[in-house]
Amino acid sequence: MRTKNLLVILGCMVLVLAWCTASYAADRVGYINLQRLVNESKMGKDARDDIQKMRKEKETLLNTKLQDITKLRDFINQQGDKMPASERRDKVELLQKMSKEYQRLLADAKEDITREDRDLVGIILEKANDILKEVAKSKKFGIILKDPNAIGYLDPEVDITDLVLKELDKKK
Repeated sequence: MRTKNLLVILGCMVLVLAWCTASYAADRVGYINLQRLVNESKMGKDARDDIQKMRKEKETLLNTKLQDITKLRDFINQQGDKMPASERRDKVELLQKMSKEYQRLLADAKEDITREDRDLVGIILEKANDILKEVAKSKKFGIILKDPNAIGYLDPEVDITDLVLKELDKKK
C-alpha cells in the first residue's frame, strides 16, 4: 500500500513538473521591432525606393506649378500698374486660381505619399505575419509583442526581428 501511495505521489509530481515545463514554454514572451522590419527588409527597402520615386515626381510637378505662380506674381507686380484694370483683375484671379490649385496638389501629394507608405507597410507586415508565427512557434514563444512603447526592458534573446527579417528576405 505504501509503495502504491509513493507511486501515485511520484506520478503526480511528474505530471506537475511536465505541466510547469509546458506552461513555461508557452509563457515565453518575445518581441519584434516592426520599424526595423519595414526599414531593413529587402521588400521594405524596395517600397521605400518606390515611395521616394513617387515623392520626387510629385515634387517636380509641384515645383513647376510653383514656378508658374511665381512668374505670374512677378509679372503682376512689375506690369500691374501698366495694365488695364480688367486685365490686371483677370491676372490676379488667375493667380488666385493657380495658388488654390497648387495648395490642392500639395495636400493631395502628401495624402498620396502617406497612403502609399501605409499600404506598403501593411503589405510587408501582412507577409511577415506568417513568418512571425512560424518563428515564434519554432522558438516556443507564447506571446510576441509588437509595441515598443509597452516595453521597459528588452533582453536581446527575445528580440526575434533578425530571424523574421532573414526569413522574409528569403521569400521575396
